[in-house]
Amino acid sequence: MGNNNNNMLAAIFRGPSNISVEEVPVIASNNTLLKVNVCAVCAYDARVFRNGHRKVSPPIILGHELSGQVQSDVMKYGMTIKAGTRVALCPLVPCLVCPYCQNGQHNLCMSLKEIGSSVDGGFAQFVAIPDQIIKIGGIVPVPDGLSDEEAALLEPLACCLNSLSILAPKRSKPVVIIGDGPMGLIHLQLFKKLEGARVAIVGRVPSRIDKARAMGADVVFCYEESNIETIVQKISDFAGPTGAGIAIIATSNPAALEFVTRIVGKDSKINVFAGMPSGQMFQLDANWLHYNQISVTGSFSSTPKMLQEAARIATEKIVDLSQIVSHRYSLEEIQKAMITTEGYHGLRAVINKFI
Repeated sequence: MGNNNNNMLAAIFRGPSNISVEEVPVIASNNTLLKVNVCAVCAYDARVFRNGHRKVSPPIILGHELSGQVQSDVMKYGMTIKAGTRVALCPLVPCLVCPYCQNGQHNLCMSLKEIGSSVDGGFAQFVAIPDQIIKIGGIVPVPDGLSDEEAALLEPLACCLNSLSILAPKRSKPVVIIGDGPMGLIHLQLFKKLEGARVAIVGRVPSRIDKARAMGADVVFCYEESNIETIVQKISDFAGPTGAGIAIIATSNPAALEFVTRIVGKDSKINVFAGMPSGQMFQLDANWLHYNQISVTGSFSSTPKMLQEAARIATEKIVDLSQIVSHRYSLEEIQKAMITTEGYHGLRAVINKFI
């Protein structure tokens, strides 16, 4: 902790481009206290750091992709987890009473709060876990075969599993993933290992494109405004006369929204996986949707059951999360970690030193 037993070090976000490490009180109240081992920096964190976000009211501690150790026994709501157990976290703090919560769709809660957005998160030595997370089974013990870094990435893996569940892929259909970042490459591993699919990656960062190739992408394309026609033709050559059967938009670049309509075929599914700039609109020809039987979906976050499944998949190395971490920082270097992330350097940056 900080200088006394009631304080801790935390990166406090106070507004756009304003984040600093400070000593603050540890406020656990009746919540479960988690000692943070690793907290990853995702693109959402970097966008909030630079521009703020409608869901975020400073001052607050960001960070929602985390792993840590429970500081006392957790024995309630049918859950038994001993003190010191390593766990991964589902960051959803649902209301538990709305129709979506009653249906187990806690990620769609009508009054949803989230660790690292509306509730203090993991860029700190400790994080208090609200009781709602315990009640939905949102802390998952980490198998011995996973490192703390891999455990922190179980949450983004669970989000990709949610995407996969919505798409209900068919093995015979070629897949195109637009986006060469960590989420695109996790999708790549899932489609290759679980579905045996032929997968193309469309990206913009040479090092990430090389990584996609090394991870088993069948083809990779470097997206540039000047070569869109060429890429569309090459994807057509890859996918065949029916076009891509599944397309995932795993980038926040709005250009992907128009681009995707040019590469999918009849009876295809498009999933908008990544968040876009606020107010971003997406126009579609209604007859194109209708006559070609196109499905456009979105997916957001995941559920505790998906986090449990992510732990199994990662432990069995169906998805190798160790390949996703590229940069490691101390808490005091939080701004460097943010800048690394927003500059598309490497893949995932993590905070793994908190003292």
